Amino acid sequence: MHEFDPPPRTRIGPADEAVERVLNGLDAEEVVVVTDDGVRQAGVVDAVVDRLDPQPTVDDDVAPNPSVGTVRSVAATVRGTDAVVAVGGGSVMDAAKVACALPAFGGEFETLRASAPEERPPAPETAIPLVLVPTTAGTGTETGHWAVVSDHAADRKLSVGHPALRAEAAVLDPGLTESLPPYLTAATGFDVLAHAIESLTATGASAFTRPHSREAYRLATEHLQRAFEDGSDAEARKRMLEASYLAGLAMNNAGLGAVHGISHAIGGLYDTPHGHTNALLLPHVVRANARRSEAARTGYARLVGDADDPGERLAERIEDLLASTDLDGDLPGAPADWDWDAVAERAVGNVNTETNPASLSRRDVVAVCERAFEN
Repeated sequence: MHEFDPPPRTRIGPADEAVERVLNGLDAEEVVVVTDDGVRQAGVVDAVVDRLDPQPTVDDDVAPNPSVGTVRSVAATVRGTDAVVAVGGGSVMDAAKVACALPAFGGEFETLRASAPEERPPAPETAIPLVLVPTTAGTGTETGHWAVVSDHAADRKLSVGHPALRAEAAVLDPGLTESLPPYLTAATGFDVLAHAIESLTATGASAFTRPHSREAYRLATEHLQRAFEDGSDAEARKRMLEASYLAGLAMNNAGLGAVHGISHAIGGLYDTPHGHTNALLLPHVVRANARRSEAARTGYARLVGDADDPGERLAERIEDLLASTDLDGDLPGAPADWDWDAVAERAVGNVNTETNPASLSRRDVVAVCERAFEN
């Protein structure tokens, strides 16, 4: 059985006007903005909340790969407020999504995480309305009800999914992404590409998701290098934000695959940048899937127009784009000595690996990782 959950109400245009209209519709007077220090220092938060009166409280303490502790800290800050506006990349938005949903689960993270999607929260009326404003063309988390949170005590990344995490509204303003530096443009852009390719061939893919995946792939491959080379290219920024949204919509309904399963394992152990980790894994997982899955080969052929060896053709395209965006070098945060057995153990049990089109063993995961990070 397939399900298709639509995204939250989405406004496209100047963020200050859109956010003001959404908050007015919520009759929200006490508002908290959740962001990170870099976004705030870049002046992006000021641009988003300029029209609001009174000016909101700002919590800019969200770090990359937010932890359970970060989520609890944000939840304490936003408790009792009328609405929250999350301005930032995937880390900021995921932290805010979980924090705003926590009151519906008695404030307990473990209760939320253990709740099945079909279960009604104990106190749904206490969830805090949330507006998501992405500043990267990357995670697409504004489209759905999943979030990723790091459990540092267990060295794991946790995928948390429940309808209570769905935002009240999303606001897409391509102008907010123009200040993103080249490296982050490339890394988050490859997260988009991984979402598009993996959701296309995931076991949950359907006629409702595949068109979004294919269009996200087209937009990303045509515009990522342009956005990387010239951050002020408004057209490229717009198309990448569209790609991120469409890929997010597809993955939230279809699932992902082994790229994200392995990437979450590596990120949980070593706290590496998520998008860059995905980028280096992507061509090698594509090759592994193409060797083992007819469904993967069929999906890849639709992307590259080559039915003879579509996995290799797609992997080569990805590697060309990696080189053109300077992501084909060393991974920041990579250890001197990898523990691939620990990575593989976590990866094969990850929820994203469950929807990979091919079954990969621990040995397969180790082989992919060695090719991606040790050659």
